[in-house]
Order: sequence, then structure tokens, then C-alpha cells
Amino acid sequence: MKRISSIIMTVALMLGMVIALGGPPVEAATTYTHIGGSTTITKNLVVNSDANIPDITFGYTITRGTPVAATASTIEILASDITATIGNAVFTNSDTANTRLGLPTDADPTSPTGGKKYVQKNVTVDFPVNSFTKPGVYRYVINETNGGKPGVTYDETPRFLDVFVVADPSTNTLSVDSYVLRNAQTNIGTNGVYETEPNVKSADFTNTITQCDFEFKKEITGNQGDKDKRFTFTLSIANAIPGDYPIVATKVTNNPTAITVASDGTFTGTYDLTDGSSLKVQGLNKDATCTVSEDAQDYTATHVVDSGSSVSGSSYGPITLADADHSVAFTNTRNGIIPTGIIFTIAPFAIGMLLFGALGITLIARGNQRRYDL
Repeated sequence: MKRISSIIMTVALMLGMVIALGGPPVEAATTYTHIGGSTTITKNLVVNSDANIPDITFGYTITRGTPVAATASTIEILASDITATIGNAVFTNSDTANTRLGLPTDADPTSPTGGKKYVQKNVTVDFPVNSFTKPGVYRYVINETNGGKPGVTYDETPRFLDVFVVADPSTNTLSVDSYVLRNAQTNIGTNGVYETEPNVKSADFTNTITQCDFEFKKEITGNQGDKDKRFTFTLSIANAIPGDYPIVATKVTNNPTAITVASDGTFTGTYDLTDGSSLKVQGLNKDATCTVSEDAQDYTATHVVDSGSSVSGSSYGPITLADADHSVAFTNTRNGIIPTGIIFTIAPFAIGMLLFGALGITLIARGNQRRYDL
């Protein structure tokens, strides 16, 4: 009996030691050198083919995705404990020279969509060291920030960036095998194939600016209208995206070729127009407003907006640009009443000539009469 008690006590002591030491010995975990990485995503900006690229910046956020446990048919999706960073897509007027005709979705670039062009930017995504601690697939969510710029269609569909990290079994060294950007959060099969739309990756981010042209014209009429006279017009623009915008000018003093919208979205300029003159600003964004007025002097001013009726007035606006081009045609008219009857500035001379002619006729007639009497 004493022997049995001794064995029980011995076993109890051993169990206590095992528990105290954390259980039975196990194989040591593999230690990997933690790594980071870097990749880029593509940003497309679409504008009208005759417009400039404006000065505009697009921002993004990147967050850790939701972990997904493995199943019998799918692999585990990991979420890093380290926050990644993402840059901005910055566009300027100088990018106009690097545009491509058509749309980024054109299947055949040699046959581009008419009336459009686009430019691309690369946005850098950085993953700091310690982002990836073991092999597997790490998921991130990228969203575009809606900057609220007028006329801009933002790409608000989230993108899911999967980072495939692999290990070299001989050295236990980690490396990034690939980055995959997708429009949907999709499970990955144990064969490495995405369960939904397995062959479809994201088309990156694409934004479009809805743009319109604004034009004003001048005509001079009337029997006293001077076709060579010039009238001063003032053009004011507000709520526009900053940058340079091309101008097509005809018979405008010095024929300007561009305007520059300030950082606050405004512009004001004066132009001298005569009969047959016109000035068109190309590629203003939707929701920009335009006001145009002239110094009509002693002429009667009327104007026609687009294809509407003629109305009195030497100014128009503000007009908010929608999704179509707009024009305002100004007509200046000057008429004078031409007097009828005798024009008194020449009457004395005319009367004198008439009297002299009548006297001459009388003298000639009397002379002829005398000859007949003889």
C-alpha cells in the first residue's frame, strides 16, 4: 500500500513539473526573417480629345483586409499587423503631351474611341519591413478618396490587393512572389485559383472628367454700324478645375491661345472683338460657371444663347455648364435716320444754281425772239 502511494506521489510530482514547464517538449517553430515590399497600381484619367489635362490630385487609403480561415478547399487569407502606405496620383497640364487617344478599355488601341483621350499614372504602395512574417496570402483594401472636384466621376469601387509571400525551404527566407489587384474579395482555392472570376484582374482605377466648350461671338449690323469697330468683352469663370485651358480665337485682339484658371477655380479676362470675331474656351469641366459681358457703347446689344431666341442685353450668365457645349452670340446694332427733302447744308448752293440756270434760259429765249422780230 505504501509502495502504491509512493508511485502516485511520484507521478503527481512529474505531472506538476511538466505543467510548470509548459507541457511536453515540442519541435521549435520556424523563424523567418520578416520582410516588406513595394508595388504600384495604375491610375487613368480620361478627358476630351481636344482638352488639356487639368491640375488635379487623387488620393487613396489602404487598410488591412479581413482574415479568412482555411477550409478543406480554400487557403487561409492573412492580415498583416503593419499598416501599409499609398501615394497620390498627381496630374498636371504637362501630362497633356503624354496622352493616348481613346479609352483605357479599348480592346484595339489602333482603333481608339473617338473624342476621348487619357493619361496614366503609377501610384506607389509601400509595405514596411515586418509586414510579412510567414508565407501565405496577405490581403489589403484600397479605396479612392472622393475629392469632390466638379465634373469628375470618381472610381469608388474598392480594390483588393493580395500579396503572395513564399518561403525558400532551404534557407527559410521570405520573398514576395506576386501582387494581384482585384475588384472583388474572393476566396482562393487550394490549387491557387480564385473561386470567383478566376482569370479576371482589376482594370485599375479610372476617372473621367465631363468637359464642355464655352464660346461667345460678335456681329455688328445697322446702317450706321462700323464693321471694324472693336468692343471689349469680359469673361469670368468660376468653379473650374485649376490649370491651363486652350482657346480657339478668331479676329480677337492678339488672338490668345489659352487661359489659366487659378487655384481657387476662377478666371477673369478681357478681350476685344469685332464683327465676325469668336472666342472658344475648350474643355471646361462640368459644373463650371461662365459669365460674359460687353461694353456696347452707343450700340443696341442683343444676344442669343445656343439656338434660342434673341433677347436684349449686353451680358449673359452665370451659365452652369452641363454635359454639352454652350455658346452666346452677341449682336450690336446701330441705325440712323437719313433725312428726306432738301438737305439744308447744301441748299443755298443748289438754289443759286437753279436761279442761274433759269436766268440763262430766259436770256437765250429773249435773244431768239428778237431775231424772229427782225
